[in-house]
Amino acid sequence: MTTPNKFNNRRHKRIQHLLEDQPVGGAVPELFRQPGSGSPPPYREWGPGPGEEASPEPDPEDLWKRQHRSWNDDSGGGGGRPRFGRGLLRRTAASALVFGAVWGIFAVQEPWALRSQYFITNVLSNDMDFAAVQVWYEEHFNGAPSFIPIFGDQQVPAEKVTADRQLGAPLAGIVVSPFTASFKGIEILPSGDSSAGVTVKSVDTGRVLSVSKETSGGVRVTVRHTAGLTAEYGHLSGTQLAVDDWVQSGDAVGWIQGAGEAERPLLFLAMMKDKSYIDPAEVVSFD
Repeated sequence: MTTPNKFNNRRHKRIQHLLEDQPVGGAVPELFRQPGSGSPPPYREWGPGPGEEASPEPDPEDLWKRQHRSWNDDSGGGGGRPRFGRGLLRRTAASALVFGAVWGIFAVQEPWALRSQYFITNVLSNDMDFAAVQVWYEEHFNGAPSFIPIFGDQQVPAEKVTADRQLGAPLAGIVVSPFTASFKGIEILPSGDSSAGVTVKSVDTGRVLSVSKETSGGVRVTVRHTAGLTAEYGHLSGTQLAVDDWVQSGDAVGWIQGAGEAERPLLFLAMMKDKSYIDPAEVVSFD
């Protein structure tokens, strides 16, 4: 019965020594050694140590200002200031390549180049139809996008509209044969003396689709213009154009020539839009 009492006494003494913070059975391990007992502290708080000068705490905002440029550096990292000159040089070189490509396309008179010329001219000549974009957006998303200011906040439903612009007259004259569904075009009598020849001008920029002979002996030139218009210039006495030639607004399509007052030449002009013939007097100003 004495053995349990012996163990209890030893445990009681050990607990008492621990509570009194006294070492038991030799030296205290490094892990439990208290500060001030001759050993260095287990950690160091912020601030200067003995014999050290105080240093201010780094400012996070100042560190960010000095390092954020390297984060946004477009040269792939590596610190330093952004390569503004290098980026400007790349953009300038890309712009020069695009400009040179477009200039080369307009300098070549080949079929593939003419198709590219027509596409570029058509894109740059026509304004973007925001009304059609708004109609499409309302049909698919039920309402105009609020993040596009041009659409506004009006509740009036959008309608797709088209506004035809006035084209230049092919020559100075008067319309002697108005447009009819069967005739499909108009005839224009040139003003003044036509015995020396009257130049017929292109009403707009376009590409020559065909040059053919008429049954009456004249020449007919068909030109595909911008905005989906196709014009036929008929009763011509001659032309220097060929298929796939490119003409600008006001360029010569051909000429008509009469034999004095007894034979006054007439210019036939027909225009087609969306595969339907329209009255040329509605889009061409003859004033």
